[in-house]
Amino acid sequence: MDIMVDNSNLMDQFKCPTGSRGRIVAKLMNREHEPLTIWGLTKVKIGSDYIILDVGCGGGKTLSRLAQLAPGGKVFGIDCSADMVEYSKKVNQKLVAQNRVEIVEGTVEKMGFPNDYFDLVTAFETYYFWHSLPVALKEIWRVLKPGGSLLLVNEMVQDGVYEITNAKLIEETHVRLIPLKEIQRVLQSIGFVDVQVFTEIDSAWNAVIAKKQ
Repeated sequence: MDIMVDNSNLMDQFKCPTGSRGRIVAKLMNREHEPLTIWGLTKVKIGSDYIILDVGCGGGKTLSRLAQLAPGGKVFGIDCSADMVEYSKKVNQKLVAQNRVEIVEGTVEKMGFPNDYFDLVTAFETYYFWHSLPVALKEIWRVLKPGGSLLLVNEMVQDGVYEITNAKLIEETHVRLIPLKEIQRVLQSIGFVDVQVFTEIDSAWNAVIAKKQ
């Protein structure tokens, strides 16, 4: 049965969903972000034995999808919300029990994972809420293996038009948009290489891929 909610009462939950309203947002994100997630994942190669991290794993559906794409590997999720960690664990209950998915509470700016650990780091609809893009990207660089990839996928963009047309939504959800060229510049300044930007025709959808040299 579909959830019937007043979306205006949920806008402040997208940054770090908590409580009953946070769980509603998690369910909405799992459903509404599916097309974007599928599109974004077509932009990156995923090996069957990859060790993957999904930053800001939210409702946890992306973790399930990543585990399907890397059946011989392992998928980790990290989220700033303890409630989302528990929600994601329930969504991925079987995969967690099989030790194919592991989910922890934490922030992207300071993660507890070892250096050079992940083949792929993904971040869907989440950089908007990071305290510092450079700090977060440096931390992602640290945990990526040499040759590993970062995939950023988003459905909002600062392009001189979107942020004006959608000013109210941006204000209500507390997102901080950054132009794609600026994201690309920061990635390159940290040392990422092969930075590629993909956009969808007639849409604000965008994906940025970069590799650790």
